[in-house]
Parts: sequence; structure tokens; C-alpha cells
Amino acid sequence: MIKLNKKIGLVLLGAVLLIAVFLRFYNLGEKSFVADEFLGVNASYGYLQTGDWKRWDFNLEKPMQDKPFVKNWFDWDVFKGGPETYTRAWIYHWQIAQALKLLPDAKEWSYRVVSALWGVLSVLIVYLLAWKFTGKRWIGLIAATLLVLSPDAIDFSRKVRMYAMFMPIFFLLSYWFFKFLESKEEYQNKLLTGFKAKTGLDLVYLPGVILLGLLAMHLHALTANIAILALVYILVMTIREWRKSKSWKNRYSAYLLIAFLGIIGLKIFFKDVVIWGVYFDNEQHFSYFSKILTDYSSLFLPIGLFLAGGWWLIKEDRKSGWFLLTSFMTILILAVFFWNRSAGEQYIFFLKPFQVTILATGIYAVAKYLKDNFRSNNNKIFYSSIVILILVLNNWSYYYSVDGPYKQKANSDSPNYRKIFSYVVKEKKQEEVLITRNFRNFYWQGSQSKVYSLGGERAEASEKKIDLISMKKIIADNPAGGWIVLSENDRQFISKEVEEYLRKNLDLVSNSFLRGPVTVYHWETN
Repeated sequence: MIKLNKKIGLVLLGAVLLIAVFLRFYNLGEKSFVADEFLGVNASYGYLQTGDWKRWDFNLEKPMQDKPFVKNWFDWDVFKGGPETYTRAWIYHWQIAQALKLLPDAKEWSYRVVSALWGVLSVLIVYLLAWKFTGKRWIGLIAATLLVLSPDAIDFSRKVRMYAMFMPIFFLLSYWFFKFLESKEEYQNKLLTGFKAKTGLDLVYLPGVILLGLLAMHLHALTANIAILALVYILVMTIREWRKSKSWKNRYSAYLLIAFLGIIGLKIFFKDVVIWGVYFDNEQHFSYFSKILTDYSSLFLPIGLFLAGGWWLIKEDRKSGWFLLTSFMTILILAVFFWNRSAGEQYIFFLKPFQVTILATGIYAVAKYLKDNFRSNNNKIFYSSIVILILVLNNWSYYYSVDGPYKQKANSDSPNYRKIFSYVVKEKKQEEVLITRNFRNFYWQGSQSKVYSLGGERAEASEKKIDLISMKKIIADNPAGGWIVLSENDRQFISKEVEEYLRKNLDLVSNSFLRGPVTVYHWETN
């Protein structure tokens, strides 16, 4: 067995963290905001300006006139600013608002700094917890390295989205919950030791479970998966104990019985409270199988390493190993077959720490096997195997691809809204109107433009999908002219008849600033 020297381990960890800092902060403001990043930008700046969670309209330089938001208990709306305030994941957005007190508020990187910091902190958390879960510092270091190089992890560390914070918080919650169930620590306190002797549960970890659970639920409702994860783990442990003792009389069986009775109680006394249908349903999202593999250069190597890691964890028969495996498999199966939401990389991202830990275990297992089966230079074989497997596993093409993180390219799938709207604002006359998604108004700050907003879940019924009659009316009501900016995603908000009408009757604007998946039209009837 090769132990990782403490000093060398700290040096290697320091190097990994430095790489993490570079990959997450380099050219952080190069790419323009896209999609739901604008929600976080508007909310954070609105709080900075008003002290309330009111989304900011950069165009009109005042808070937006929002319709009431649907809120839940986990929004922690302690501000009492009213139903029109945007309090979703406000703890994350509050951090951005504080950063903007020190940083230039007109730069994209200023809003992304918080995610980048959480991205670096996540590496340290994964290192520590992967080490604790597996008992091997080497595995912690390998897992941290895989996370540092992960295209998904880099992407979400460079966006104004709460997922950069949610991922490590959920992993911490999972570890604290595992320790609550399985801690072997001994205490002098009679209450703690007595409770643990009777139930097997460690009360010391309960406050952490509660606090982390509340924080994780505040960040995202996907935290609810931990309840099913816990039931599956307890079921696996029940079977494991039965196979060892040939008896069902163990604490896990008692946990299952209590959980079963609790579910029945909820059905009887809270029958009007809908829980399952809110988060889970009989849906199928097979694309998640491919989404969890996009970080890697091939299909078979990560699957092989996952199987090797799973085999090693099962062979070691550590409860923490079983917890890792059941956590990963349970959440993946729920995502594919039961999640009541559209499939997206952002939703499965919180599974990444479990994934890289199991893959790191596989790399360690392969390297150890090669070391044990070669007599000469076996230490060099161990080290070189780890390095080679990491290098071969990672998807290096990501860094210089058209959608890579460090350069905004014209043929990228994401429009360069910074350049697009800088051109439109420069060419637009003051009396001309703008038709686009209004939440992008960061890019026409202070222009005081009249905007017809397209689509979105909070749009008025007439704006969710603009038909030909509505479009003709907008054009007729604004004879001075106007500009229409449509990304590929915006096409879902206009009818086919409108698309055809725009092509035939409006001027299609062409300019080097308007490259990418975006179409710009202009009309002027005066």
C-alpha cells in the first residue's frame, strides 16, 4: 500500500487548487450572459440598489414591475417585501450583491465571481469528503483533480447560477446525513451515548443535517431526492445485515418500519398535501445517461472505471462505500425515470461529486492492481497509471471547442448578446422600439427604450407566443420603426406565420456584430 505523505499531499492539493483558480477565473467576463443568468443578474443588482429582492430593469434604471411570484416555505422570505419580490435562492444572490459593492457592476465577471469562488471551494470539499468516504487520501486527491478538469464543473463555476453553490452543499449534506446514521465516534456525554446505543444515530450530526438540509432546499428543490436516497441506502443495509446474520432483527429494519409507518401517516393525516407529484412523476429522460458522460473523451473508459470503483468499494465493504454507490445510482435512476422536470445539465450537476469520487476510486483500484502485479518499479507504475488514466479520461477538446469557456466564438451555440445589443443600441433611434426578451436589458442599460418582451414562464398570455395579428399591431402602433432580436430559443415564442411575415416584410440586418444563432430584423415605415 502506498500512503500519500502528508506534506506531499498538501503540495499536490495546493497545485490542484491553483489550477482550479486559473480554470475558473481566467477570462471570466469573456462570454456574454446567456439564458437564466439574466435572472440572477437582475435580482442581485436589484437588491444592491433597493435593499429588496426586486429585479432590476437596467433599461429604465428602476425595479421591474413584476407579477407575484409563486413562493414556498424554503424561499425563507424573511424580508417581507411582498409577493412581487424574487426570493428564490436569495442566499446565493445576496453574495453577488455584496461582491458588487467592491467590483464594477457593468462587467460580467463581477457577477460570476461568487460562482467561481464556490467552484474552487467545491474542489476542496470534494477532496476532503472523498477521502473521508473511502478512507484513502489518494482517492480524495484524484477526485479533486477530476472535478478541477471537469467541463461541467468549469461551466457552472463561470455562470451566474445557484448550481455552483448547490452542488457542494448537497454533497456536504449527504456526508453529514451519512455520519448521522453511521458515525462510530464515542462521547463522554451520557445523553449522546445512550441515544446512540438505543438507536444507532449520532445526535452530534443532527444540527448539521438540519441546517444543511434547509440551506440545500432553499437553493434547489432537488434536495428532496435525499429522502429517497436515504430509504434506498437503508434498504441496502437491511439486506446486507440479513446476509451477514440471517436475521431481520437489526436497526435498519426498524428504520424501514418507521419510514413505512410515517408514509402511511402522511397519507392519512395530510392527504391533501401533494409531495410526490411536485418533484417526481413517471417521466423518461434517457438523455441523462449521455449528459453524465460529456466530461469524458470516450464512452467505455468512464464506464469501466466506474465499474472498477464500484467493485473496489463493494469489496472493501465499507458502509460509506455503499452509501456512495447507492446515492449515485438512486439519483441517476430518479433523474432518468421519475423527475418531474425537463432534462438539463444543470439539474444533474449536483451528482458530480459522487461521480468523480467513484471514478477516482476506479483509477486508484486500477493503479493499485497494476502496482501489485508488477515487481519492478511498482511505485512508478502506480503514479504513472494515475496520471495516464486522468489524462486519457478527460475531454480535452472542450477547452478549445466552439462552445469552450474562454473565448466567445461567432459560431458558438450561445449568442454574443454583448456585441449584438451594442450594435442595435448604437443604430437604434430613440423613438424606435425593441422586441426581444426583456430580461436581457443588462445589455441596453439606460437607453430608456420601449420594449415588447417575448415569452418566458412569467410572460402575459399575449406574450407567451406572439401571433401574426399581435405582431402586425405592434408594427402598426410604432410607425417610427423598431428592432427585433431573436435567438434560436426565442422562436418558440412566435408563430410560424410570424416568422414567415418577418422574412418577407422586414429588413434582415446583417453585420459582423450579429453573428451566431441570432436573427435581427428592422422596420421603418415613416
